[in-house]
Amino acid sequence: MLTQKNDQRMQINNHRTIDKEKYDNSNRFNTSQNDVYMNNIDKMDWNNGIDFGNMVTIKKKQKNYLKSGTGQLIIQSKEQLNCLTNLHVWPKEIKIIIKQKSIKMNATNENDIYINFISNKLHELDNQLKQYQTELNQKIISFYVNPLELQQLIETYIQQNLSSFRMEIEHKIELIHYDYYIQALKLEYYRYNPNEYQKQLMKQLCCSKYEQEITKQEYNLLQQQISYYNSSCHSFKCSPISQSELIDSIQDPNIRQELFNQYKEIAEQSKQNMLSLYLKSAKIQMDECNKKFDADMKKLWHDRRSSCDNEKISPVMIDLIEQRCNKIGDRIRCIYIFKAKSICVKDN
Repeated sequence: MLTQKNDQRMQINNHRTIDKEKYDNSNRFNTSQNDVYMNNIDKMDWNNGIDFGNMVTIKKKQKNYLKSGTGQLIIQSKEQLNCLTNLHVWPKEIKIIIKQKSIKMNATNENDIYINFISNKLHELDNQLKQYQTELNQKIISFYVNPLELQQLIETYIQQNLSSFRMEIEHKIELIHYDYYIQALKLEYYRYNPNEYQKQLMKQLCCSKYEQEITKQEYNLLQQQISYYNSSCHSFKCSPISQSELIDSIQDPNIRQELFNQYKEIAEQSKQNMLSLYLKSAKIQMDECNKKFDADMKKLWHDRRSSCDNEKISPVMIDLIEQRCNKIGDRIRCIYIFKAKSICVKDN
């Protein structure tokens, strides 16, 4: 997450140039004082700033956990969804942590245990934030530097070095919202007292939708990766296998070049064959899942038309199933958009 030391020094040196011009022009320091000022900036421990930024970002995620569990996550929805927005839905991540801690829990105290756990976490984060802020303030005061300019420099540095971490946390917060809606739509569906067949129907359709969307996104991601690996930066010349000690050991330059060309052609053709096979396999799987979901939806409407009136699934219940399937699809797309962005960040 932290940049390399050279990158840090480059960032600091850029600010040093600006700061030095300001102080020279205003004649506020003589040359020796300016040198002390710049040297002190170089000696700053930037890890406290990074830790402070981490705590702020993590606290934001914990707050969303608490909001989801206490029915305060959705204040006003732009979407028209047939479900309540004040339900208590605790994220799976919190449930897993509580389970790992072997905390005794039942239906009576479950909600209180989750609230106390998150509240304690937030209290710990607040204390850590106060500590980091105090340490940062003390360091700013202890150095003979301009406090406002140094504070701005620290904030810029934190923002640059925490961009990928903040992107990850924002993504997790998005998933908290999707998980809330998916669970809320399920609970709303169960309020209509579905029979066993209708419960299995929702489960089957939602599973089919999950498989349909994830195979589609995997196929799209694979296409992107193939384009990426076929780019010039991943050409045979840049590949580790482009170097062959056996071929390089041949003395005759003509024979060496001829063998290298054959070696290169075989390697590139093998790569293309392998990528084509991956893509073909992913396409077959995607098409199968598309057909399965379409077949399941057709069966839903066929069963409704052929069932007795007292056994028919209501239009409202069908709408809830469709809304839940759409949210499941949206959640998977959100995950793969994040994956694509993460690949771009790593490459840059």
